[in-house]
Amino acid sequence: MRLIILGENGSVHVQKWIIAIAAVADIELHVVTFKRGPEYPNVKYHYLKNFLGNKLDYLLNTFRFKKLIAEIKPDLVQAHYATSYGFLAAFSGFHPIIITGWGADIFDSPANPIMKSLLQYSFRKADGLSVLSEVTRKEIKKLTNKPVRLIPFGVDTDKFKPRQKRDSDAIIRIGTIRTLSEKYGLEFLLRAFAKAYKIHPEIRLEIVGDGPQKQMLIELSKTLNISDVITFHGYVNQNTEFEKYIQLLQSFDVFAILSILDSETFGVAAVEASACGIPVVATRVGGLPEVIDDEKTGVIVPPKDAVATADAFIRLIEDKTLREKLGSGGLAKVSSIYNWKLNIQQMVDFYKATINKQKL
Repeated sequence: MRLIILGENGSVHVQKWIIAIAAVADIELHVVTFKRGPEYPNVKYHYLKNFLGNKLDYLLNTFRFKKLIAEIKPDLVQAHYATSYGFLAAFSGFHPIIITGWGADIFDSPANPIMKSLLQYSFRKADGLSVLSEVTRKEIKKLTNKPVRLIPFGVDTDKFKPRQKRDSDAIIRIGTIRTLSEKYGLEFLLRAFAKAYKIHPEIRLEIVGDGPQKQMLIELSKTLNISDVITFHGYVNQNTEFEKYIQLLQSFDVFAILSILDSETFGVAAVEASACGIPVVATRVGGLPEVIDDEKTGVIVPPKDAVATADAFIRLIEDKTLREKLGSGGLAKVSSIYNWKLNIQQMVDFYKATINKQKL
């Protein structure tokens, strides 16, 4: 099978699909993208041109993409992200194409009438549609009557697993791995942590990630008098710096994912934490309650609620048995549903089914 993945090579999540699909036997993988990022073995990269530096560049690259299709002669094109790359795939006129919706493209874009029309156009042209979560599948059904395949974005349980020996209980580490932007509720994480810290000064907060709110969060930590017990580790790419990434993740005793918008449709980092046997405190938004089962694999709290979040932290800080119970529950759920090898096979099967359907 000759496959084109059309997507943002700068995205760590798209990179993860690229790495996995490139390792599948009998797939010749080509990546067509704007952004230059890491180039992985057994992948041929083709770059689109930046003309204006805005969304019109997708339309302006139609001719180049058609030319690449003629040269590569793919059996299938998969576009990651329903807007932008999905539109380019649809507008190219090539078949078969699969469009994979991620989150904001399905939840936020339709608020703009023009974007909504472009999405509906792309879905009409698509031969297959896939999403990462059930909540996204329900939302995409507002835009198309076509069947939508649910293929989760799981984790490699050979790599993401509980560390062999946990450190002493003297220090409890609450951690998160997030882009430091408003959507992900980092402000409420700091405020909740500050409340818990007043009762349990032995706790520490570890934040992995970078983004536009970093300086604001640093200043807020000073205002809350917790700057001495917070570490901002910066961005760590799990594909190129895996050892550092997994060591940080496995050092957490509690994982926090406190997004405030429904466009948080999956929460990959929460699944990674569960795979490591770490209980998760998550907000009741988007697909997070689908990934985290309240009181079984973690604790669900209202968004923007520092008090409820602090209460959840305090429960887990004070109850090691509860931490272990929720961590074990998360590990079991990941093994049965979010096993990356299973998810990759589901995607490859979807590729084959879509190609075969096109031949009929």
